[in-house]
Amino acid sequence: MQNNLSVIVLDKNENSREVIKGYLQDIGFISDVKLFDDYLKGYEEIKAAGDNCIVLMDISSEEDEDVRNIAEKIKLCTPRLVISSSDYSTNTIIKALRAGAKEFLPKPILKEDLIRVLSQMASINPEQEFSQAKIITVYSNKGGIGKTTIAVNLASELAKVTKVKVALVDLNLQLGDVSTFLNLNPTFDVNYVIKNMLDKEEDVFLKAFEKYKETSLYVLSDPSYIEQSGSMTPQMITNLFKALRKVFTYIVVDMSSNIDANSLKILDCSDWIIFTTIVNIPAIRNAQRCLNLFRSRKYPGDKVKIIINRYMDNDEIKVDDIENTLGEKIYWKIPNNYFTIMEALNKGNTVAEINASSNVANSFREFASKVSDDIIEQEVIQYRV
Repeated sequence: MQNNLSVIVLDKNENSREVIKGYLQDIGFISDVKLFDDYLKGYEEIKAAGDNCIVLMDISSEEDEDVRNIAEKIKLCTPRLVISSSDYSTNTIIKALRAGAKEFLPKPILKEDLIRVLSQMASINPEQEFSQAKIITVYSNKGGIGKTTIAVNLASELAKVTKVKVALVDLNLQLGDVSTFLNLNPTFDVNYVIKNMLDKEEDVFLKAFEKYKETSLYVLSDPSYIEQSGSMTPQMITNLFKALRKVFTYIVVDMSSNIDANSLKILDCSDWIIFTTIVNIPAIRNAQRCLNLFRSRKYPGDKVKIIINRYMDNDEIKVDDIENTLGEKIYWKIPNNYFTIMEALNKGNTVAEINASSNVANSFREFASKVSDDIIEQEVIQYRV
């Protein structure tokens, strides 16, 4: 446990601030308690303290613009953020976790709960605390299904929806297309980053990525030369993911359809697998075989999400038929829109940039929102338990 931590309390209610201060007297690992009703002034104090403080922030007045703005900034300063509110509905807890909170406390705060949570915060190692990052791998064991299109557009929309740093990593090590799909000419590639950049500070590490326009999406391309892919090992992939988790909240991975040691390492390390198929008999049979592989590797039931790409309502094979065959529910359906997808591909844009009001652009936008919300809700379930 780290000692000599200060606790910075942001709370609009004077009585609440004083009660919390009274709770924290004579706690050995706390060196100082600072109280603020002005969240902007409190934020300046948090920036100065950095990793040496625990922040307790009340969001009961979340309609206040200062509260909304400051919550987004604090998570960039310290991993030790606790959020409290007199409203402790599921929606409020989701907002708290999305804002970067490690814990949520309902108000009025009980002394034993506060001390328990602050003790947990004091045990966090800022150099190692990156468990909230999620690796989302888009995969299909059959080529030509459209997984790169899904990876690119999901990552782009996640960056827009969440406004956090999102990495799009091309681990189709021989024939990756992510940079082509976004019309990027990267200076560095994944092979270079693994060999030279994994131990660098965040600002240097980020320079190895291509930032996509004015968004929080960062792209890491596949190896520049096919022969470089042969030097990749499962341990190198593990090291890459460890470094990525320190910097990004979401890591979206595009990978090849092959099953080899590297592919299995990518899948094993992923928090979510977006398994992509289309509505035809050969693709569904391939999906059956792949799902059997996942089951044999004992993946948790909520790790694999099945996506139908190029979906049409008038398909002869219905969603119920596919679910009965695969023994799994369909998580999402991407509608068929050949012309918008092809224009996006040929121009090196996302589908939203080509036609933001198209059915496929709307689907990707809603898909990213669902992914983000469901990941947060998983955290809420763990919190409730």
